[in-house]
Amino acid sequence: MIEKVKEQKKSLSFDEMTGNERARNILKRSLQRGKVPSSLLFYGPQGVGKIDAALILAKALNCLHKREDACGECSSCKAIKSNVFPDVIKIEAEKDEIKINQIRMIKQAAYLRPMTGKKRVFIIEQAERMNQSASNSLLKVLEEPPLFSHIILTTDNLFSILPTIKSRCQILKFAPISEYDIQKKLMHMGTDEERAKIISLLVQGSMRRALEFDWDEAEEQRKKAFRLFSSLVEGGKPADSFKKYSRMRKENFEQSIKPLLEIISSFCRDIILLKSGSSGSLLINPDYREALQEMGKIMTLKEAIVSLGVMEECTRMMERNINRKNLMNTMTIELMDRKNV
Repeated sequence: MIEKVKEQKKSLSFDEMTGNERARNILKRSLQRGKVPSSLLFYGPQGVGKIDAALILAKALNCLHKREDACGECSSCKAIKSNVFPDVIKIEAEKDEIKINQIRMIKQAAYLRPMTGKKRVFIIEQAERMNQSASNSLLKVLEEPPLFSHIILTTDNLFSILPTIKSRCQILKFAPISEYDIQKKLMHMGTDEERAKIISLLVQGSMRRALEFDWDEAEEQRKKAFRLFSSLVEGGKPADSFKKYSRMRKENFEQSIKPLLEIISSFCRDIILLKSGSSGSLLINPDYREALQEMGKIMTLKEAIVSLGVMEECTRMMERNINRKNLMNTMTIELMDRKNV
């Protein structure tokens, strides 16, 4: 899919972004010096600000008032925000793949003068989804940098990008946003302190997930995860506990099981903290403290550590698109063996 950028409802400028101060400062200095590279690659986990930063950079490159940031008020900034600026184009996957015809469009347009702005900006979202032909086609553009255009690639997985493409881009890392910064942002938006703290701990550094967080839905997920976790701790068979998930369609399986694994991981961490004598202020699920203390009477510290490792390993397997049957087998076998490790 090739489209102009959708209206950006969150950050208006680099100064208003949360987290990733180092990356923001590098971009601001490049703008101030007039030396923004023609090709950039932003990498890091989902929801930490890569797309926001790319859109803000597109604004700043075309801003009529500021040199090192986007003012958010001039006609160019407003046009980009409102999706009526023809020189800022975002490339997205078509059916999970970025195809060569999408990159050919960049090749055709990148060497032409901007239509209304100072610079043309092409944002390739989830660049790891470029097929081989698209990657090779983009490489030709990067080898002959256009004078009037900037190409910004974003990816969650740096290792999936061709080395030849990486070598021709300035690479900027975007890290998970701190729990403190997420909590502060949520409280500023009106979320009460305890709820903001729990959300900040559950979203694993993703501001996007924090802003889209549905508390009621999350509460249902936590209750479901706790029932499943309790069953496992009290001697239930992992195969029986996860049986219904193994029968789901692939997309439903991923949407259902990953949040459960993450929440169960958070319960394991809390039990480890409680058994280690840590302060209750460090708990990810402070409202489950009494229930977890009871569970900790059944579960040993070693079992909690092993179970946490199993959950994190299975989450990584999902991110590598491992066959779900293999994933469920791994989870079942390793959880059954946790008492013997």
